[in-house]
Amino acid sequence: MALGFAATIFWSFYNVGTAIGRADGFSSADLAMLRFGVAALVLGPLLAFRTGWRPALPFRRVAALTLLIGPPFAFFINTGYGIAPLAHAVVISPGVTMLTANVLAAIVDRRAVPMQRRIGIALLVLGLVAIAADQPAAAPTGVPVWLGDLCFVASGTLWGIFTWLVGRWKLPAIETTAAVSICAGLCFLPVYLLAFGVTSLPAGLWVEQILYQGLFGGALAIVAFAGCVTRLGAGTAALFPALLPPMAVLLAIPLAGQTPSGVQWLGMALASGGLVVSLEFMRRR
Repeated sequence: MALGFAATIFWSFYNVGTAIGRADGFSSADLAMLRFGVAALVLGPLLAFRTGWRPALPFRRVAALTLLIGPPFAFFINTGYGIAPLAHAVVISPGVTMLTANVLAAIVDRRAVPMQRRIGIALLVLGLVAIAADQPAAAPTGVPVWLGDLCFVASGTLWGIFTWLVGRWKLPAIETTAAVSICAGLCFLPVYLLAFGVTSLPAGLWVEQILYQGLFGGALAIVAFAGCVTRLGAGTAALFPALLPPMAVLLAIPLAGQTPSGVQWLGMALASGGLVVSLEFMRRR
């Protein structure tokens, strides 16, 4: 559970940082390259040390996970941030992740969903809906907000399938994250340089996004979350991203200057209560 909460904190910084980066002028490709490139540089030596330069995972599984949380995931979520507001991202994407992972575990793995978890999921959904309820219906860019919401649905679905597969395959956290980051970085680097190019922005902004994208979002969050999945299972671990809305809303106060409304405070209380119910603290004790 400590790994799950740590992943939530890191992802909250990553989500707020992505919104800041898009506002500063970074393209979706810039943020994606930082996410995978920095994570590969950080985790690559650690992977080599732990495995002795031997293949840590079957290539087919690495390729499948790269297709899920590699460039496609980054494209959808970063594009969505340029269209829809922050609260939509931290509501829709983790909510779809939670539902996708639990549905796959119930249908494919034939795992029963306890009644207490069903109640907790219902509270989580109510909290997520409340947080996004009073958001503006139109984006400043003129693009319909629902297009950004569809991007978040796609990113949440991809991450939900990733969560389910990591739990089903019992993959090691650090090796999995490093292998996927290296594979995604090597595949996306030539595309980024040839098709997009580097955006001209001050060095300080790049350093800031290196921390948000590569360190928090690309490395630490995924390692912690994969470790949580292997210990608690995909269904339970998928509940932790539901804490992203309240955590990100709180971080947005000092970092982005956004103060939550009364409805959003209510949503945070519902989402947090839903997580407590879903994790079945009393039964575990």
